[in-house]
Amino acid sequence: MAKQKKEEQVLELYNLVAKAHDRLKKVHAKHLGTEKLTTPQFGVLDVLMKKGSIPLKRISDELMVTGANITCVMDNLEKEDLVKRVHSKSDRRVINAELTTKGKNKLDKIYPEHVKSLNEIAKKLTDPEMRQLSNLLDKLSA
Repeated sequence: MAKQKKEEQVLELYNLVAKAHDRLKKVHAKHLGTEKLTTPQFGVLDVLMKKGSIPLKRISDELMVTGANITCVMDNLEKEDLVKRVHSKSDRRVINAELTTKGKNKLDKIYPEHVKSLNEIAKKLTDPEMRQLSNLLDKLSA
């Protein structure tokens, strides 16, 4: 009986996390749509803003997507002159991605509104609740 109760709790937890994730994704996608960016494109720009010039493989690892997906996203971002591919100086087989000036400017423009829209959802939680949720989700993702 205890095992069944635990399974029900896990299923309920999954549903709640999925619902919260969907809500955040909708808010995120709505804002990005106004900026003519997709969620994966923003993900690449965000990683490059935080990590600097890094190999495409590392971006796909960070975003948990395939290399083929990153290639497609990079192609589209390059067409808009938001990123560029640069061969690594230490290993020419490695291709790094870098933000262009236009990419940096785009992020500078959209990031404040991005944070504001996410804060609208997060304001339902107190600071201790935010820390607790963060710790719990970190534990689940490890």
